[in-house]
Amino acid sequence: MAIGNKLVAAVLRSPAHGLLSGSVALVRYTGRRTGRTIVTPVQYVTLGDDVVILSGRPDTKTWWRNFKREGDIEVLVRGTWCRLRARAISGAEQPATVRPLLDQYLHRFPRAARSLPGDTPEARAAAALLVWCRPSLS
Repeated sequence: MAIGNKLVAAVLRSPAHGLLSGSVALVRYTGRRTGRTIVTPVQYVTLGDDVVILSGRPDTKTWWRNFKREGDIEVLVRGTWCRLRARAISGAEQPATVRPLLDQYLHRFPRAARSLPGDTPEARAAAALLVWCRPSLS
């Protein structure tokens, strides 16, 4: 983890987490190829019990690929670790699913639209890659 991410992670795990935890969470998961535990900070929104993470410029990121198939993830939200099931969803493949989630995300973080190509909501949704984390049914 880069030094900046380590600092953010330290703040999120501390009693001072309130400085960042309204918009930044930690995700913890097991790497699909390495089997190592990976922890990284992400910007997120909550929708009820769900956590939605936009992978801006997904071609330059790799962590979301661990969730091409649904998998276990832990998310540190506002000082509490939550065990969830995560799935990466592409706007190009699932526009009807991605569009309302992305709309909520961009309502909370309008500047995040800059990380998406396109000038219309439809074009942005088609380019979006979200990691949708939901409580397990079991």
